[in-house]
Amino acid sequence: MSSLGFVLRGAVQRKKQHKPSAFQPIECLVTRTTPRPELPPELWMLVIRFATCSYPDPLDTSRPVSFLDPPHVTQLRLATYYATMQQKLALCRVSKQWNEWATEFLYEFVWVNRAGHARLLARTLETPEGKGHGRWIRRLHIQITTLDKCNPSHLRTILDASPDLAIYSDHRSIRLTLFSVNSPLEETCTPDDLFQSLPTNLRRLSWTSYEASPTPTMPLFSVLHNLTFLELHFHAPMRSSFAVSSPPLVSPTQMFNLPQLQTLKTSLCSNTFELLSTWTLPSLCNLSLISSDFSYSSPGFLAFFSAHGAKINQLELGHPSSNILEEHYITPTRPVIGRPILASLLPNMTEFICSANAEWNWESPDWIAPHVLLPSHPRLQLIGVRDIGRGDWLLIEQMRSLLNRDAFPSLRYVRDMGPGLLKVRKGLEPDVGMMLFWREVWDSCGGRGVWLEDLEGVNFVARDWKRLGFDVPPPPDAV
Repeated sequence: MSSLGFVLRGAVQRKKQHKPSAFQPIECLVTRTTPRPELPPELWMLVIRFATCSYPDPLDTSRPVSFLDPPHVTQLRLATYYATMQQKLALCRVSKQWNEWATEFLYEFVWVNRAGHARLLARTLETPEGKGHGRWIRRLHIQITTLDKCNPSHLRTILDASPDLAIYSDHRSIRLTLFSVNSPLEETCTPDDLFQSLPTNLRRLSWTSYEASPTPTMPLFSVLHNLTFLELHFHAPMRSSFAVSSPPLVSPTQMFNLPQLQTLKTSLCSNTFELLSTWTLPSLCNLSLISSDFSYSSPGFLAFFSAHGAKINQLELGHPSSNILEEHYITPTRPVIGRPILASLLPNMTEFICSANAEWNWESPDWIAPHVLLPSHPRLQLIGVRDIGRGDWLLIEQMRSLLNRDAFPSLRYVRDMGPGLLKVRKGLEPDVGMMLFWREVWDSCGGRGVWLEDLEGVNFVARDWKRLGFDVPPPPDAV
């Protein structure tokens, strides 16, 4: 081969080696001026929403509040809130664009745990940078310690900047001064003045009245037509004992109309409770009365249930039965009223929640009713019992009395509203006596055809006892 041919052949080979390939990567064919594809802001908002959501949803107001729902410890709820806020803050620090997207979720749920938190939030909402952040607040929860109360003027600033607030909760966390209660000399914002700043689209409200003495005038609840849950408490720190000889007069302006209210929880005194009987509550179905000195023989108790008792499906009475007996037989009352019977006042009630500290009723010494005011009910299907912390004979007899077929013919479920049975089911109960107590209660429920449930509403069945090492005989009607 000539030298010329060798050179030409080498040139052809080098030319083939440098020939550009027809299968180039896609990024090589894209010009530098073409922008990279990006997700729309709406999708990024959904991503951040699902990344910061928690269960149960603290902003959900679609389902009615039930007193059978498992209570959550405040410390655990606060720890969950702090963990969620840390995650939201981390997303806000990714970039300026993410900060703009995630700020909405950062402000949607505000838990005021200290008075300084309310002060800082109020100042932030007044700055030019944070002036519009209040429109994202959907829930405001105020629950702090006894010695660290919030300034009502700071809360007033927060409420004025939150037009879309849906849930507001105050658990006796607002500061009072000597002249801030029932005094015309006080020109600053008082706790009860905050009611005027509440938006009209509220869905749930936990309100504490701080007036030093009950007056015939009540807050203007007539403007809150969208309320589905109302928790109403009376707090008089400057006058520990207050008695009224006669109930206050009810004026026509106090006949409020709350058409969407489904759940009511209150700890008002008997005289103020009588005012609620004049309210129009067509949708009321769940009621909770929590008080240690409530007078069951007062005219207010009978007037309220005569007006609204037929609509109530779920009732919780958070009172010791011993206090009821003492109040009924020792406190002078009108002889024409006597002790009311809930079965006649609440004919459609299907769920009842009571306490486990009922005393022995000498009028019916053969058995202990779940409550002195409820010896029987034809339609009751579920009974929840709180404060079960012992396993003595008296409590066993009380639990067995719930299974009286003649007293409660429609009963299907008995639920432990405390952590006792839940610990037994999960194998966390170290006390053998309590386990034997629940085993005896479970046997009694099986003979009656009633399901025994724990705090979460889970049925306790035979395989749970077998898993714990108990010998369970297979009776034909075992549950």
